[in-house]
Amino acid sequence: MTENNIRISKSDLENYTAAIFAAAGLSRDYAAEWAKMLVWANLRGTDSHGIIRIPRYIDLVKAKSINPAPDIRIERRSTAAVVLEADRAPSAVALTRAMSEAMDCAKSSGVGWCAARHITHTGAIGYFALQAAEKGFCGIAMSASGPMMAYPGTRAAAVSSNPIAFAIPRANGRPFLLDFSTGVVANGKIMGAADRGEKIPAGWGLDKDGNDTTDPKAVETLLPMGGAKGAGLSFMIECLTSLLLSQPRLAPDLESWAIGDDPFLNGSVVAIDPGAFGDRERFLAEAERLGTAIAALPRAAGVDRILLPGERGDAVRAEREAAGIPIPKGTWQRIGKTAATLGVTPPM
Repeated sequence: MTENNIRISKSDLENYTAAIFAAAGLSRDYAAEWAKMLVWANLRGTDSHGIIRIPRYIDLVKAKSINPAPDIRIERRSTAAVVLEADRAPSAVALTRAMSEAMDCAKSSGVGWCAARHITHTGAIGYFALQAAEKGFCGIAMSASGPMMAYPGTRAAAVSSNPIAFAIPRANGRPFLLDFSTGVVANGKIMGAADRGEKIPAGWGLDKDGNDTTDPKAVETLLPMGGAKGAGLSFMIECLTSLLLSQPRLAPDLESWAIGDDPFLNGSVVAIDPGAFGDRERFLAEAERLGTAIAALPRAAGVDRILLPGERGDAVRAEREAAGIPIPKGTWQRIGKTAATLGVTPPM
């Protein structure tokens, strides 16, 4: 334990988180899946998408915005495409089902795409892409939500910080994993700074007047990664998720100026069988070769190791599995208050 953090084991944190979700009305299996995803994020150092979200998620369950007992169903299925109605399920549950459907399509067709409507906050979306890569597929996952990020030339929320992730299997070692928000940072990092009582760097977000701010509690609108590149990528993700589903998320809000805290999102997941395009084993070997070649390049001054996509998270996970997961005291206290309302006792 440090002055500002506690440390807790993976198993204790998963059990505690699952107990909170079960007490909120989820089935044991759904609660466990949701807990597994959140703790996975913390294990890999993506604390902005881990258990810090629990109080907000429970608020959404209580408000019936997240459905603890959803009727998840297939609305449409073709050879390589599936439309899934998630019925406001926790996205850990909904997109795990979606990726399973996409992989089933890829087994017979080489490629599978499942688009899911009425999902809720996706969390660390790399979790779903990795599900495919761990079974030998290339995985892609993305989600689209309402306006919360500025578009170049504007001062108001116009697009979302829509995340996207890619996971690629290789011959040896863990799959390559690239998982990022189209914002400069995810909103959860701003939440984390607020919990720690820290300022944020300039260029992360705008206040209510459209001015850059270093106060995490004053941020009203996020800023896009790479300016027009991040905003444009977010725009395209809206097209490839919401518009495919005839369930637009941005235009209705922008036309009415009624931007609110709508938790309903849309998501797309893709599974690709490398063997459908050629020699599967050669693909895996070439992915390994590519990583090895880059890692062997001359290093810049002060660089001890060149990290490939996903390796930073893998290293953090190894350390945290051994030493425990650090949780800011402010975050732990907020979760504890939520747990107490549900009659759940913390493990420490």
